[in-house]
Amino acid sequence: MSVANDLEAILKDLPGRGELVKDRGYRQVWRFATGGAAGKGGKGYYLKFFPRPGSRVKRAVRGNPAMREFLRMQWLQKAKIPSPRAVAVLNGYVVKGVKGDAVISEAIEPATPLDAYLNGFELRGERAPDHLQLSAKVRELVFSLGKAGLGHSDLHLGNFLRAPDGNVYLLDAYAVTPGGLKMAQILQLGHSAARYATRGDVRRAWAMFAPGAALPRVNTASWRPWRKFVERIGGDGRYFEKIESGEWRGVYFAGWKYPYRWSPASQLKITAEDWAREWPRISAEMEAEKLLSLKRGNSGDVWAGEVTLGGGGRAVPVVIKRPRRKRWWRYVNEIGRGARAWRAWKKGWSLIARNLPTAWPLIVMERRTLGYVTDQVIVCERVPGPTLATQDLDAVEPGERDQMFRRCGRILRRIETTGMCHFDAKASNWIMRPDDRRGPTPVMVDVDGIRFYRWDTFGIRRLLRSMLEHPQYTPADSLALCQGYAPFTRMEAEPEDEPDVDPESDPR
Repeated sequence: MSVANDLEAILKDLPGRGELVKDRGYRQVWRFATGGAAGKGGKGYYLKFFPRPGSRVKRAVRGNPAMREFLRMQWLQKAKIPSPRAVAVLNGYVVKGVKGDAVISEAIEPATPLDAYLNGFELRGERAPDHLQLSAKVRELVFSLGKAGLGHSDLHLGNFLRAPDGNVYLLDAYAVTPGGLKMAQILQLGHSAARYATRGDVRRAWAMFAPGAALPRVNTASWRPWRKFVERIGGDGRYFEKIESGEWRGVYFAGWKYPYRWSPASQLKITAEDWAREWPRISAEMEAEKLLSLKRGNSGDVWAGEVTLGGGGRAVPVVIKRPRRKRWWRYVNEIGRGARAWRAWKKGWSLIARNLPTAWPLIVMERRTLGYVTDQVIVCERVPGPTLATQDLDAVEPGERDQMFRRCGRILRRIETTGMCHFDAKASNWIMRPDDRRGPTPVMVDVDGIRFYRWDTFGIRRLLRSMLEHPQYTPADSLALCQGYAPFTRMEAEPEDEPDVDPESDPR
């Protein structure tokens, strides 16, 4: 059978011959291969299907979305931008009885989304061996896009493919725009790459796209995705789900696309059945005081426990916090701002959305009477390791000790550059999580002290003050902490006294 006949046969029975890769309601992405399986003599293709029902107004304003993407693919081809090649447009195409339009493009196979490729190395505690080459290729591709008079309104690492030969390709031509690159588009790419990019990557990119201009302290393109993510933490979405159990109501974490090395819990896929089994047990053990008590006081109780979550029944050590209102006026000022457990849930996810390490929130639950919160609990993953206040500093290898304090300072600086401040960054609120590849990794706990406004240097001063109580703390530790917080500040020191650590050697 010829390729044309094979293609025609597949398009007549796409649900039976193809694979649905993504379904967003307004757009479906299908993959299929002609002439056998892709990579075994066959040729892979992607078909994007745009249903017509429910999109009449949008279609009247913007036109045929399939034709628009087809034309933009051709723009990229003419500009010699590495990208999938357009094949055909199908007007009035029908999938499962639904009429719409479709565009077909050649698949670039084998290839891996760039964010998935980099995340694999991050989880292993490694840097991608071709990190510098990939960074250069992304910069050159985007620069070529702007030079051709084109832009891209959805620049993020998931829209770049890495082929086995190291070449990089741009995806999603629907987002290609005329008129050249806009600064907002460049900053959007910077936001997406922030998790993996070094300061050297950022500075080289900025020198290419904005030569002579000062590097902005804050990436203004980050505000919108942060805000949109925090709006989802109330449940009924991809990452969070609502739950009810007796008198308790709440939200639990369901799963994460690209997990973090500092949180094994971020790798879990959690279901409602997991918490339907575990929550009644936890609440019963709280009431019977059978859990290991970590802290008791007028402001609340903190316990240690264990829950079984995710596929395969994985045991997860957890910390269970049950806040109480210590002062009478707390009953009043929580009206409108949410109970303390909910605020801790929001602050924890606000940090994670900014790639800042904190104890992973798993579930928040409340009991209400006449709409008012009368009881509350938040459960977080328990981070292994000593707090910075109890860490045996003299037992830590000198290079790791220096890097450990630099990382703490770097985290505090990043908190401020994202528009927040840590008012309670004392040493007991940092856990040095052991890592056999990266050394002790600072993870924040008890983030009640996070505020959603900037007060520069407050967090670093709070940590410096609390570290003075540690008997093994030295001026060299203080220097490392300050240099992590302000790495480009000139220090009045002799050359032989300056640390020999490359400030760009750590990707975080």
